[in-house]
Amino acid sequence: MKDKTKLTLRLLAIIIAAIGIGALWLLMPSPEGADAGAYYSPFGTPTTLVDLVLAIGGGLLFLRALHSFKKELKPAWRLVAVAQIGLGVLTLVFPIVEYYYLWPNIWWNMATYLPFLFGSVFMYLGARRFYKILGLHSRVTSLVVVGIAIIGGWGLHAFIPHIVVWDQFNEHQYDLFELIPWVPIVLYGAAAFMAFGMRSKVGTEYKKPFTWLAIGLSLQAIATITIGVLEVTGYENWYFASRAYEIPTIVGDIGILTAAYYFNAIGLASSRYSLWQRLTGTKPRPVTSIDILTYVSGMSSDVNKIDTYLDVVRYVTSQHQPGEPLTEKDQQMLSEAYLQVEKFLVTNEQLRNFDVAGVRSDVVQHFNLDQSDMNQTFWSRIQAQGDAESQTS
Repeated sequence: MKDKTKLTLRLLAIIIAAIGIGALWLLMPSPEGADAGAYYSPFGTPTTLVDLVLAIGGGLLFLRALHSFKKELKPAWRLVAVAQIGLGVLTLVFPIVEYYYLWPNIWWNMATYLPFLFGSVFMYLGARRFYKILGLHSRVTSLVVVGIAIIGGWGLHAFIPHIVVWDQFNEHQYDLFELIPWVPIVLYGAAAFMAFGMRSKVGTEYKKPFTWLAIGLSLQAIATITIGVLEVTGYENWYFASRAYEIPTIVGDIGILTAAYYFNAIGLASSRYSLWQRLTGTKPRPVTSIDILTYVSGMSSDVNKIDTYLDVVRYVTSQHQPGEPLTEKDQQMLSEAYLQVEKFLVTNEQLRNFDVAGVRSDVVQHFNLDQSDMNQTFWSRIQAQGDAESQTS
């Protein structure tokens, strides 16, 4: 539980740092004459500072989660981390452009496209490796289809009536440059699609991180789409002037940061006691053998591979009314199913390294099992069998 507390404190430190840096910047005086610019906003610099701290923090948390997973997954993990860290570092362009009002400078203006361009490429590659490791495949997210979508969107943009944002470009030059905004639109969309696909396949323990990752990437895709819309309509409107267009980006980075937090939390000791129950000292309902088996099954990254072991849960629950005690035969069947799931985790789990002692210790800590709980469930059998095996060895 101490490790979980430290992790939570790290998350809070990142959020507080982001808000604090943005708030402190509001105290800085604006450069003389900057507020006369058509695209100036006093909130431009602080909002981008908040965003870059959240993005870098999320990337660093993703790197920290590397130790919890198998080495085969680490390249994908690093790609996602690099995507967020790179996005955050390159976002430093925005505070400079905002503070010194460099929007009219074509080179600084073009540099503001780099964060999404860099982040989307690495995020797509990382999500694609995750996707393959989990045994998922989709033509929609293949390199060929993604490339066609980027080229198709770029070509479509040329035929849509739009404003040429930069006076330094003629129509053809501007249309050529518009390939750049289409890259993150398609790649973040593809990465979000894969994240939702992975979420639908993984076990309970992985649901939260993949849900938040999918939400974060979806919002990043929305953020890039809004930029694409601004490329058509122009930037002289309230949506850009108020910097409302940055909201999806900031919330998206919060989602990815939260995903990184939950990925780090995988494998850490947790308790089934809610915060209210811990504060008031009340106990949840008595733990059952089905609770234990369901919890351990959730440790698998691919529930389909252990689904046959869970048929016994469906059978037992169909034979009893809620609250009705289980028979000795039921306990035996559930105990055998648990051992099968445990064996799968130790020998065949794709994402994490497990050992028998670690799985069983996690169960005891999560449910806070006492002797009464062990006797009312199959856990006393598991414990006795483990003691017998250790004596034999």
